[in-house]
Amino acid sequence: MKITSRFRDLLHDASDLPLVFEQLGSVAEAIHAHAHQFSQWFLTGDSKEEAHLYPAFESWKPTAAALAVLRTEFEGAEHRPQIISLWDGSDDQRTGATLSYLVATKERPKKVEADFNDEHVFSAEQAAAVVSAVAQITAPAYVTVEPQGYVDKQVFDDKPGVGWMLYLPKIVTQQQVPEARALIPVPADGKQTGTIIVSVTDAPFSIDDPEHVEAANRIEIRLVDQDLLPTYSSI
Repeated sequence: MKITSRFRDLLHDASDLPLVFEQLGSVAEAIHAHAHQFSQWFLTGDSKEEAHLYPAFESWKPTAAALAVLRTEFEGAEHRPQIISLWDGSDDQRTGATLSYLVATKERPKKVEADFNDEHVFSAEQAAAVVSAVAQITAPAYVTVEPQGYVDKQVFDDKPGVGWMLYLPKIVTQQQVPEARALIPVPADGKQTGTIIVSVTDAPFSIDDPEHVEAANRIEIRLVDQDLLPTYSSI
């Protein structure tokens, strides 16, 4: 299962490494709140042994060692796209995860992505809670929750798919999208600023279930009919 946030940040790029790394720590903390097994993350390395040398966070703040490694990697190229890539340290490929931050230049969209090998790592409520937290941390154009391979099943190539869940930074009503199984409001400063659109509520989404894929596809078509789904190029 993969959670992806795409957003713009016109103020910061890789030259603001401590700040963007701390933002990633907030995302990691939100994941841990709903999946306690993800209690630590490490910088990726050439081997597991090397990766274990560099814990990414302490109390969800960047460690001095991890910052030093990334500063060395980014040196001289801070104003070009850079990737912070983390691994959860698991030796079990069935349950492991990665967490990454594409730190683009200030005028380009950035991306935070959490990729979980276990398709059933979250219940619907847990996944929605993580999406809500990620939306509040990154102020995104959208957040998707989808299993691996759903990109080949979505309706539109130039727009994000709905998959299991799609967050949009706008109020979406049941009247606008009657196909949605749930619409979850996401607040900021005491008022609703966005909506999580859920395609399936009784089980984790599966691309092997034709009814799940059809439900998500119907929502995608409805969102486009309502001019609610952004294009990648507009982000």
